[in-house]
Amino acid sequence: MSSPSTSTPVSECYRPPAISRWVGWICEATGYLSALALVVATLVTVHAVFTRYVLRAPTVWQTETTIYLLMFVAFVGAAYGLKHHAHVGVDLVIDRVPPRPQLVARLITAVMCVAVIGIVMATGYQNWYEAYFFDFRSATAFRFPLWIAYAILPLGMMAVSLQYLAMIAEGVMALAGKVPISKVALMTGTSELAQVQSELQLEAELHPNSLGALPDHPEWKGDER
Repeated sequence: MSSPSTSTPVSECYRPPAISRWVGWICEATGYLSALALVVATLVTVHAVFTRYVLRAPTVWQTETTIYLLMFVAFVGAAYGLKHHAHVGVDLVIDRVPPRPQLVARLITAVMCVAVIGIVMATGYQNWYEAYFFDFRSATAFRFPLWIAYAILPLGMMAVSLQYLAMIAEGVMALAGKVPISKVALMTGTSELAQVQSELQLEAELHPNSLGALPDHPEWKGDER
């Protein structure tokens, strides 16, 4: 007979669906690649300043390379930000809706986002194809092949759409009763209050005897109101 102190918390028992895990690994990789691109962009900028103002020998490739690297950080890293809910979210009203209708509303929003992302991805692909087929080059002395730069947008939007589709699939499974609604990625709050409540809930599950009741405030009571 196991004691309560050795029981596994609910948060650790839940295992996301396979599609969420696979897409999650891809989005995690985009985050690390974006971080690496940001580091490289910083080093290139330092090199540009050093060669221009110390060696008095400026080159033609640093500024343009930095721009492309920052484009990579913004568009490819967006999937990582979406996975970790680092994007801006206005959920003041939707957080007060019961869980099931709230999930339906979030699913509709996610589907609309996928539609917009699909349009951006298709347009970006068309621009990439033209740049690749006609061998477009930047109008600078660097003459950088633009098909490489134009590939950043459709690739980034593809990663974002995959993350949204994984969230939608998980949400549909929750509506079908196969996944707990409280564990669905779409139901993870983006507000500071939701994050604090989530941390308090996790702490209570890990150490049930170490925390007292939540502060006596209507916003902290959640479902007790």
